[in-house]
Amino acid sequence: MSECLDNATMKQSWYHCGHCGALFESSLGVDNERTCTECQRKPGTGVLPAETGRAPERELFVFEKQGKTLDEGGQRAVRKRRKKSIMMRVILAWMILMSLFVLMKVNGAREAAARKARLGNAGQDNLAEGTMADERIALLSQALPDCHRALAGFLTGGTPEIRNQFVADPIATAGKMANFYQGNAFPRVDARDLKRVGQEPVRVGDEWMIEIRWQGAEGVEFDSVFRRDGATWKLDWEHFSRYGGHPWALFLAGEGPEEAEFRLLARKMRMGGEAERGGSRLRFALLSTVFGNPSETGMESPEMVVDRRSDEGLLLQAAFDAKESGQKLFGGTMEPMEPEGLVRVRVRIKRGEFGGVRSFSLEEVVACHWINADEVGFDLGNLKDDLFGNN
Repeated sequence: MSECLDNATMKQSWYHCGHCGALFESSLGVDNERTCTECQRKPGTGVLPAETGRAPERELFVFEKQGKTLDEGGQRAVRKRRKKSIMMRVILAWMILMSLFVLMKVNGAREAAARKARLGNAGQDNLAEGTMADERIALLSQALPDCHRALAGFLTGGTPEIRNQFVADPIATAGKMANFYQGNAFPRVDARDLKRVGQEPVRVGDEWMIEIRWQGAEGVEFDSVFRRDGATWKLDWEHFSRYGGHPWALFLAGEGPEEAEFRLLARKMRMGGEAERGGSRLRFALLSTVFGNPSETGMESPEMVVDRRSDEGLLLQAAFDAKESGQKLFGGTMEPMEPEGLVRVRVRIKRGEFGGVRSFSLEEVVACHWINADEVGFDLGNLKDDLFGNN
């Protein structure tokens, strides 16, 4: 009998203190003198000490000790509170990170807009001054490796499909390139011998481009323009090839379409007549180029005449005046490659024939340069204002 009592006395259980909420271990059974090991109060009544009476058993919560698992309100509840606290911390950290990310994006957009504004406001300005010099160096440093790869890849590509990978706007260029090289020779230039002798960024409209001068073996010299195409810089093939809708010599000989677009050189014909001095007519001739040798010219057209006050006459005269005064297009600084008196033009020419005699007329001055862009090079509205006045 004594041994059984001793075993009952040794049996332990978990108790919950109604005051401090702590769990403590004590002998199983009703014990009016039992106190909480944390706050030293009696778990049922909270009176310290209890002189008389018994704590109502309904206020005494007894939990059987079963390994490490307790009922609700025990360690499981503590674990839930800890999980909830961890989750709240994770959510708070995520919110802070997202706020920082949004702030960085906003600041980055503002800086990009400010940089674009700086570049855009430069316009025709010389980029060699102040902050623009830094922009110029950064743009060249980024673009030049791609420019080298694009030109080398184009010159060494064995097939039109390979070459087309290195030109800007390859889908629109593929057909033009195939037709062009059916009537024009592909340039024989060894890419390994080429070296840069000049480079600068030029702003054509809203787009930055890179213009590079190259020299190779046996006196080869030419320029090329590179445009950003996606994440890289590629060759402006129409500028490089001096693209035209038909071989110029064959067009002058009466072959091909009656009207086509060409990239040529224009030269003003200086006449001594009264009309010429009065400025009512502008006489000029158009010449093809010799790739790799800018000092030479190819086939020359018969003399053409336009009214100086027409759109074509105003643009041609502006190009001749800019060449004489040393004005560069698009904020460029490099000297022209062509001899004195020759200007680059992109024109649409119409051929006619009457009585067995062929004639040629200038239908449109598309641009006063060879770059494949919508920019003409001069503001026609300003040219008209200068000629006719603002009224």
